[in-house]
Amino acid sequence: MLLNDFFTITGIESVDDKNIVSVELNKSHTIYDGHFPGNPVVPGVCQTQMIKEALESIIGSKLRMTTANEIKYLAVINPEVDSHLVIEMKIKTQEEGLIAVNSAIISGEKQFLKFRGTFIKE
Repeated sequence: MLLNDFFTITGIESVDDKNIVSVELNKSHTIYDGHFPGNPVVPGVCQTQMIKEALESIIGSKLRMTTANEIKYLAVINPEVDSHLVIEMKIKTQEEGLIAVNSAIISGEKQFLKFRGTFIKE
């Protein structure tokens, strides 16, 4: 779990058909000691995990990713430059309890990640 260590959720709101999750990165997290010293970058796997944990906060249940149809890293997240991020999510419940998600991680006009996949409650 990265929530409340690597990042903190500072707000969740619904706007039209989207859920907007505001997050704050922990700029002093030890992961940046190795990724990369003097030039911190949020690892891609951490970005994907942030989406999962933000979705769990919205759904109110632990989830397991079943598919990742699209993961596109569009820009590098430097926590010293972009520590305030927004995770936008469109969530749709499908048959057999699957939860489909279209998501993006953004800051202002910058889009860092596009994600499309499915999760199931554990």
